[in-house]
Amino acid sequence: MDRPPVQQGTVCGSWDMKDRLGTGGFGNVCLYQNRDTGELIAIKSCRLELSSKNKDRWCQEIQIMKRRRVRGRGGDPTRRDATRPEDETRRDAGKVVHKIIDLGYAKDLDQGSLCTSFVGTLQYLAPELFENKPYTVTVDYWSFGTMIFECIAGFRPFLHNMQPFTWHEKIKKKDPKHIYAYEEMSGEIRFSQHLPQPNNLCSIMVEQLETWLQLVLNWDPQQRGGGLDNPSGRPQCFVLMDHILNLKIVHILNMTSAKILSFLLQPDESLHSLQSSIERETGIATCNQELLLEMGVSLDPRKPASQCVIEGVRGWDSYMVYLFDKSKTAYEGPFQPRHLSECVNYIVQDSKALLPILQLRKVWAEAVHYVSGLKEDYSRLFQGQRAAMLSLLRYNTNLTKMKNTMVSASQQLEAKLQFFKKSIEIDLERYSDQMAFGISSEKMLRAWREMEDRAVGCAKAGEISFLDDQIMGLHTEIVELQRSPYARRQGDVMELLKYRIFRTIRCTGL
Repeated sequence: MDRPPVQQGTVCGSWDMKDRLGTGGFGNVCLYQNRDTGELIAIKSCRLELSSKNKDRWCQEIQIMKRRRVRGRGGDPTRRDATRPEDETRRDAGKVVHKIIDLGYAKDLDQGSLCTSFVGTLQYLAPELFENKPYTVTVDYWSFGTMIFECIAGFRPFLHNMQPFTWHEKIKKKDPKHIYAYEEMSGEIRFSQHLPQPNNLCSIMVEQLETWLQLVLNWDPQQRGGGLDNPSGRPQCFVLMDHILNLKIVHILNMTSAKILSFLLQPDESLHSLQSSIERETGIATCNQELLLEMGVSLDPRKPASQCVIEGVRGWDSYMVYLFDKSKTAYEGPFQPRHLSECVNYIVQDSKALLPILQLRKVWAEAVHYVSGLKEDYSRLFQGQRAAMLSLLRYNTNLTKMKNTMVSASQQLEAKLQFFKKSIEIDLERYSDQMAFGISSEKMLRAWREMEDRAVGCAKAGEISFLDDQIMGLHTEIVELQRSPYARRQGDVMELLKYRIFRTIRCTGL
């Protein structure tokens, strides 16, 4: 959503207006900063031309907020259009926090169990609101599900190009499991139980979220949310959401094929069990699998497979583990390509084709997704190469330490052999001098000769100069790898391409 122009220079005491964050049904929301402390706050200002009805709603909102004694929590308000993407904020300061920031149309359920007034952002309103029927908190389930769908797909689930009152009549007879409806170029309405492609979710998350969306996008308000769970007594949609948020999914990038594999980890699943699953999917034997984290650290076989998943949202979102095949020194593919969607491929084949504006928007959106996906593919492959380089440097450091230990041991061995050789020579000379008039022992003499031969063999085995040469050669190759242009991130080129695509779309007004 485009922001309204900022009117610079607005001052209120020690507070300076820095930006206008948005415009709502009641007024404007502006960002203010304290000149002395640097504190940032958002201020919602009322429009002077508000109707008397909206002034009453404004006062009602203020009274609701005054009764909330706990910051960000409390009471049982129903939002009614609760959750457009614009009405939520996200910040990351150790962990991700989502907050609903616009409660402009909230209504307290404890004021009288049902709401009968009709307000809200129309595109996100539940169906019963269009019929001016009494409703309960399940209207927020619909709004929340609509927002989640839009975050996944980039558009709302049901005929998003149509006006709300238009699509309401077309969608009202949908199957309870239908979560998506779209219009063919022929004008025919199609329904689906599945999320549209392309999206950025792995197959495991797609399956889970499709089930959840079927609960919250049920047309029947009595069935919406799935009813109460037994024995928790909570709506099933919230129980399922907790389950989804607690999933541990590991994403493995197979560097031999550039294909991403996703595995749902069971509680306390061992690393060996995960590797067996990887072997079934890739054909890479467990003994040949090298699994690296993004900093080049190898996975510890003594720890559970959950070491692949970091705590927090990234654990099931995008964190990657990189798979290498230790039995190969070069990866020749075949590599998994990113496929063009049918719409984009149609334009690629015929760049002069004229499409209706709605179809053109769809093509542009999928083209942007494709370009962004290529950039992400490149970034992941580069990060995998970087992980391999960091792992190689770590091995190289250990190899250098072991080489130094070997050289030291070799020098000690050489000194001991020299001492032994000198000692055996003296013993043999003394023995020869006393043989004519003293004691002689062929057995002892033979044992000495054997020890002398063994010492010569040890001296040959202790020769490490060729190993030292090989290690130095390996060091040289590693330095050359580090200096290679392919070892340095070339992201600027991909980032520039992505920027140009976005700029072109903005210039077209799509």
